[in-house]
Amino acid sequence: MTLKPFLERRRARAQAARWLTRMGRGLTPARQRALEIWLADTMNAEEFSELRAVLDVAAELKGPARAALVASAAETPRRSKLDGRALWLVGVAAVAALVVVTAGGLWMWSEGYIPRTYRTEVGQVRSVVLPDGSVAYLNTNTRLRWIGSPDDRKVRLLRGEVFFEVVHDPARPFRILLAHSEVQVLGTRFDVYRKTDGDVRVTVVSGMVSVEGLSKGARAPSWIRRLRANQQIEYSPVGLIGDVHPARAVNVIRWRQGIIETRGEPLAAFVSDLSRYTTQRIVIADPRAARMQIGGAFSVRNVGATLERIARIEPLTVTHEDGAFVLGYRATDRQGGGVPH
Repeated sequence: MTLKPFLERRRARAQAARWLTRMGRGLTPARQRALEIWLADTMNAEEFSELRAVLDVAAELKGPARAALVASAAETPRRSKLDGRALWLVGVAAVAALVVVTAGGLWMWSEGYIPRTYRTEVGQVRSVVLPDGSVAYLNTNTRLRWIGSPDDRKVRLLRGEVFFEVVHDPARPFRILLAHSEVQVLGTRFDVYRKTDGDVRVTVVSGMVSVEGLSKGARAPSWIRRLRANQQIEYSPVGLIGDVHPARAVNVIRWRQGIIETRGEPLAAFVSDLSRYTTQRIVIADPRAARMQIGGAFSVRNVGATLERIARIEPLTVTHEDGAFVLGYRATDRQGGGVPH
């Protein structure tokens, strides 16, 4: 076994800790851009997310619990029985507590509070550091606009999908505005997907999120739901589609690694999601193909290769006509589909 992967991940952990320390002091625009470039690496983003989660926990501690966490910093070197991962987490927790204590639980704001729009094109994924230090990971064909200030953390999701890692700040809730709803958090990790038809899906990875349905002209929300880790809600401008229900949040955000994961989903629904990652149309020419149940993890980085892969395990044909992928049905001797013998 080579030591290279282990050393690379350990290096990424150390770099994540340094970045969070810098963020506690405030980032210049140049530093923000450097962090965004660093977060483009999947391993870096994973280690940064884990450290941010530890910071969220530390920010909630009070009294004796916080003192015990800070005291653990001095004990960490003597805990030789811990493996490398556990030892690192203990150290990170201690650093997190020290940041919380010295900063009073608040994060210093970086420069620049003027409105700014962040965007991705079809097939592009990127990370951006918002003026308050929160990190937003933008999925394909997404538009996100910062409209906040030092006293009011606020963004508007114009279209697409964003995974947020929000800096914990009890004094200033973080708000995501959509056409007919608002998502509000103090500090957590969650995914918001605004579809082209106006429907919205919110999935919580950690922490808690409040979602409010807003009717035009109404003074109060038409409905309010609170979601915790591994919960999801789906709604449209006129009301709830799927009330709060369990969800495997880690699967929902696998697009950050260039993967769509599905379990027994009709091909038509799968294609609707996959088409977000290509400028070429995907046309299902046969209703029998549309009803196929698709399950597995599929790459979104090469849509054509993904469709060809499905065609090798399902009775599906893939052709190219007028710049579009055309999906047909391949008859088999077996009822219910499958690859012919």
